[in-house]
Amino acid sequence: MILDGEITEIANPPNKADRFKNVTIWVSTTEEHAELTFPVDDFQKLDLNEGDKITIKIEKKFDIDAMAQDLFKGKF
Repeated sequence: MILDGEITEIANPPNKADRFKNVTIWVSTTEEHAELTFPVDDFQKLDLNEGDKITIKIEKKFDIDAMAQDLFKGKF
C-alpha cells in the first residue's frame, strides 16, 4: 500500500525529547493523521520539514503458518 501525505507537525515527545522526534502526517486518501516517531539521528539525515510532501509505503507479509499457530494458541 502506498500513501501520499504532507507533514503537518514536527514535535519532541515529552519524555524522550533529546532522542526522538514525532512527525505528524496528513494522509488525504484516508483523511486521517498518521504519527511516526524517528530517532533524532535518522530524523536529521532525512531533513524533514513541515509542509514537505511524503510517500509512505506499507508492506505487510502474510505468514499463514504463524497465523495458524497463533490461532491454536488462542491469540486471536
